[in-house]
Amino acid sequence: MNLLKKSKIAEVVPGAVEGARSATGSAPGAAAEVKRWSVNRKKEVVLRLLRGEPVDAISREVSVPIYRLEEWRERALAGIDAGLKER
Repeated sequence: MNLLKKSKIAEVVPGAVEGARSATGSAPGAAAEVKRWSVNRKKEVVLRLLRGEPVDAISREVSVPIYRLEEWRERALAGIDAGLKER
């Protein structure tokens, strides 16, 4: 029980694990932190890429590396191909 007395509650961020980092690599509690990308959010970003928006601009806006955006686009295109195959 001494451990509880020694800890300072003011230093603890609610819901944060000590020493944990977010998906973007920033410290816990950072502004505009995104912990997980939903399918719908990824789909919206991929649709923007397919419409011709510059990948570097989208990368900066959504704080996702270019290689990851390109990976999402390739997976989406593979899914489209699979969905359109007919026998």
